[in-house]
Amino acid sequence: MAKTIDATFDPSSKWKPIQEGIYPAHIKSLETKEVNTKAGNAIVVNMRYRIADEVVKYTQPVWKMDGYKYLKDNDNNKIPVMNGSGSQQEETCEHLKGRDFPDNGHFIFTDSSSSSKNRKYFELLNNLQIDCAETSVDGKKIKKLVLLEDEDVVGKPVMVTVKRQEFVTYETKHLPPDQQVRRSTFKVFNVNLWEDGQTLKSDELEEDVPF
Repeated sequence: MAKTIDATFDPSSKWKPIQEGIYPAHIKSLETKEVNTKAGNAIVVNMRYRIADEVVKYTQPVWKMDGYKYLKDNDNNKIPVMNGSGSQQEETCEHLKGRDFPDNGHFIFTDSSSSSKNRKYFELLNNLQIDCAETSVDGKKIKKLVLLEDEDVVGKPVMVTVKRQEFVTYETKHLPPDQQVRRSTFKVFNVNLWEDGQTLKSDELEEDVPF
């Protein structure tokens, strides 16, 4: 006879895909490390972002799916699910609430000869309204970059652009292209200050989401 276990299933629940978009979030954590690159020594700044509760107010379009895959038409376009009024159905983004997403990291090249490669990091500082002092070198005005620390960003409200990123698995990257295994993940590609968002304390972001 089957044994009762401490597990349940809700037939009314429905899996929803993550879709690319711009969502409200908070910076959850910050890590830095020193690396050597072809362009010289650099510091890499990596952050993780937790999608905020306010995402329940956002919606995403509904597409026909076969399990976890989108169905495509003959032109390889996703097939929309329509409602009775002839418009595409939409559903809430509440499934993204509490999800964590990493970024690809921001490089800071410490050699002055590679300072032009620091544009992406400077734009991050500017988007987060982190001030950089201005100085003059050989009559040219330049910005003195600062290295972000936890107290500068953790808990800060931001709007993040989440996009799917494909990659070749570590185990197959040495193989010919037709034998490589490709996977995908979602990462944050752009960060801007969320003007109406509330700053959170670091301990409010410590609880792990169970997935």
